[in-house]
Amino acid sequence: MNAAQDRPDSSPKPNILVVDDKPDNLRLLSTILTQHHYRVRSVTNGQMALKTVLAEPPDLILLDIMMPELGGYEVCRQLKANPQTQGIPVIFISALNETMDKVTAFGVGGADYITKPLQSEEVLARVKNQLTLYRLQQELQRQNAELQRAEVKYRSIFENAAEGIYQISPQGDYLTVNPSLSRICGYESPSVMLQSVANITQLYVDPQRWGKFQYLISEEGSISNLESAIRYGENQQVWIKENARPVYDPDGNLLYYEGTVEDISARRQGEELLAQQMSRFVEVEQQLSQLRQQVISLGATPVC
Repeated sequence: MNAAQDRPDSSPKPNILVVDDKPDNLRLLSTILTQHHYRVRSVTNGQMALKTVLAEPPDLILLDIMMPELGGYEVCRQLKANPQTQGIPVIFISALNETMDKVTAFGVGGADYITKPLQSEEVLARVKNQLTLYRLQQELQRQNAELQRAEVKYRSIFENAAEGIYQISPQGDYLTVNPSLSRICGYESPSVMLQSVANITQLYVDPQRWGKFQYLISEEGSISNLESAIRYGENQQVWIKENARPVYDPDGNLLYYEGTVEDISARRQGEELLAQQMSRFVEVEQQLSQLRQQVISLGATPVC
């Protein structure tokens, strides 16, 4: 090994606890491990091992089986029974090489087994393997925790959003709807809406609207501010403004559409009322114009 390979890197040193009642074994294991830049702590009995693990949990434990008072099997049982320590990998070390001894070791929660006399290459290979597995397990747990936090955050946004949110299959079947969308559509809850409305086409008043939805997705890649009349409950209708986009898997296959919905009924009603008023205004203007013409034809001068 050259100097560059033998030089420790800047990453934190794995923390290994060695438990053996034989000082010679402790010295040998400590020497093997520290030469390869592991941080090593050593204790000589099971009780001290349990206290040490609780005080500062290691990344890996090398545990002798045959120890007085509290043997390795019992130490491992107690570690695996404690939620704070059950995830720490344990490699058993023993002169026992019978199959049943190994079965017992794995049965109480051991991750691996090394038989004496100790060979440095084997010790290092098994230690490296368990540390790698432990690191990957910790990373997986961290990622799962992040995913759970993200899911909680997304669920909170989904449930409390003022606008309606939905996911539908490529065929238009509803997969999820949030409380706001169920209210916009006249249902008391998402579950009631999903029981009553299986497919988005059941909502659109215009039977051609689903075709328009798919056309816009295929031509423009998304839908922006598409206004539609939808059925509200059983006998009414409301106006909505809709945005949607497709969601694909890594291979480019369409998984579903997700979209947002805003109730624009009040705005549409205002626009309709304004249009009616403008139409009435035009009618009045036309009537006034006709009256002026009649007054003129009678030889009088119109007042206005």
